[in-house]
Amino acid sequence: MVKGYPVLKDDIFFAKIKTASGTRVKICNTATEKDFKPTPDTVALLDLCTGTNRVNEIIAILSEQSGESTEEVAEGVHIILRILQEKGIITVNPSPLKRSIPGAKKVKVNYPIESGQIEITNRCNLSCVHCVNQSGDPCSNELATEEICSAIDRMSSLGAHQITLTGGEPLMHPDLFKIIEHARKAPMAVIILTNGTLITEEHVKKFKELGVNRFAVSIDSMDEDIHDTFRGQKGALKKALNSVNLLKDAGFSVRIAVSLNQYNKNDIVDTLKKLKEHDLTDYQFAEVNFSGRGIEGVSISPEEYYRILVEQLTYFKEENPEKIFEFPFKSGEGCGIARHKMCIKADGTIIPCQVFSEEMGVGNIRDVDLAVFWDTNETLEKLRKMRTENDETCKECMYLRLCDGCIANAFNLEGELRCYDPHTCARTRAYGTVFGIKG
Repeated sequence: MVKGYPVLKDDIFFAKIKTASGTRVKICNTATEKDFKPTPDTVALLDLCTGTNRVNEIIAILSEQSGESTEEVAEGVHIILRILQEKGIITVNPSPLKRSIPGAKKVKVNYPIESGQIEITNRCNLSCVHCVNQSGDPCSNELATEEICSAIDRMSSLGAHQITLTGGEPLMHPDLFKIIEHARKAPMAVIILTNGTLITEEHVKKFKELGVNRFAVSIDSMDEDIHDTFRGQKGALKKALNSVNLLKDAGFSVRIAVSLNQYNKNDIVDTLKKLKEHDLTDYQFAEVNFSGRGIEGVSISPEEYYRILVEQLTYFKEENPEKIFEFPFKSGEGCGIARHKMCIKADGTIIPCQVFSEEMGVGNIRDVDLAVFWDTNETLEKLRKMRTENDETCKECMYLRLCDGCIANAFNLEGELRCYDPHTCARTRAYGTVFGIKG
């Protein structure tokens, strides 16, 4: 029998999300990034887990609400409370809190977001030849720390329970730890995208203390000459690998982010083999965006991308069949642009997708009522409605049923809002070639 004062744990995102199509409940443990699907009875119980209600008081309230006897209600309440404790959703205190903890967050927006991404600074210690932001010096009008924290809160109010902190190089922000702490209290899972050259043991200890969830570290080749030249600093690869080892030794999940480009286009399989030798098997490959510094002779052509992916996927198929990821079939919502994720540049510019260049900024978080803006902005609404079925090129493609295109890549390449992107086509064809996927 559970006794005491149950209260939602600090890591738990608990929200009632009201959209035009109805209301749903979202519960996510932001420490483990695992969702919990509650029954209506569980939701009613959680609403009363404020830290000031004793279990017997909760039973009495629920009994009055349902018209059932306290004995009947008590049996179900104790079962649910034990499950919630086992799942890490609640804790039960022996004494009441001085102040009640609010119940579910009330989210009212037609397009609730799951996650956000903020470039917390444009400052960077490297000079990567492909940089979309042309990072280096900070922007003259970068968001202040307080504005970044406010942006996190405002995204949380729209349903976000995950935040990616990037730059520039996020470790160059003097208040990085303060920002992380604020995000974890939102609560949000925190992911950090970094070049990996600045992380020390002291950083790792603090990241652990604050509860950072995971990292993505940029490594474009295991050949020092290639990686260091691409990143613009001698010794960059050694520093990145050292950071990865420090993070993994501390128990962090680390994904290797590889930018496919003219420098490493003939080195991919060798890179995969050497990453495996270092026990690094979680990686993500993406072509360099045709924007920022990536315009100047760095991006690969669609046919080069196709060849690279065929080599990469063939390697996966032969060497790591357990690691082969499924092809991302069409979602029914287009590519998901302007729906589930919000991205904010260092100066507060809101972009519909992190792949877009700043030219596609649709507003500034300093200037808008975010919930109203997110639901009513004409450009965002136009993007949400775009489908490959309506694109003159895409609708004739044999892979139409598999592919949502990439509006952001298309815009960066041609300056036009459409679904057709030749690099996305190349990716889909590569899957078809290696895995025999038919349209």
